[in-house]
Amino acid sequence: MKSLKPILKSCKKGRLFSAVTKYFLYGILRFLFMTYRIKITRAPGVNAQAPAHEGIFYFWHQHIVAGMYYFFKTKSTGACIVSPSNDGKIAGFLCKKLGFDVLYGSSHKSSVSVLRAALTALRTNGRLCLVGDGSRGPAFQLQPGLEYLATKASVPLVFVECTVTHAITFKKSWDQFKLPLPFSTIHITVHQPVSITPECLKSGHRLHAVSS
Repeated sequence: MKSLKPILKSCKKGRLFSAVTKYFLYGILRFLFMTYRIKITRAPGVNAQAPAHEGIFYFWHQHIVAGMYYFFKTKSTGACIVSPSNDGKIAGFLCKKLGFDVLYGSSHKSSVSVLRAALTALRTNGRLCLVGDGSRGPAFQLQPGLEYLATKASVPLVFVECTVTHAITFKKSWDQFKLPLPFSTIHITVHQPVSITPECLKSGHRLHAVSS
């Protein structure tokens, strides 16, 4: 068995194995999306065209599947930021297949280059869809770079709160990741846009978003 380990390890790193894994996961995701139902609630003053408006729309990593489904279902996919890690590359592939424009980077790697790309995307399309607490957390804490990005691009931050009726919770993950089960109803609450001014950043103000 020990002699097989190097072979198995090399297979996992191979392009064929990677491609098969990506398309397998994409197939599962599309199947799940076909079974989900969605219920959308909008805060006062937020109209039905909210996803098409300018802004940085974010949800928590815990509900990344539900968040992606919302943007896919409402046909409002835009640019999104994905971690350049191996897992992030898989997530990036899935996002591309769902219609997102993918920007690879994080606060830990390629932060400057991805910030420039995000600013370009915002100035071109006016909208960015991403995970508010990043790929590593802390969970339910908005990454400070998003407030800076919103200020630099002069667009508001919009919190997309997600809850699901039935889900598998991965309790050992840092964010208690939830995978909605087939035929679940995904409840979405689109909160009011929040504008972050340069004065707020200078004073050390931080946006306190609500955990879902």
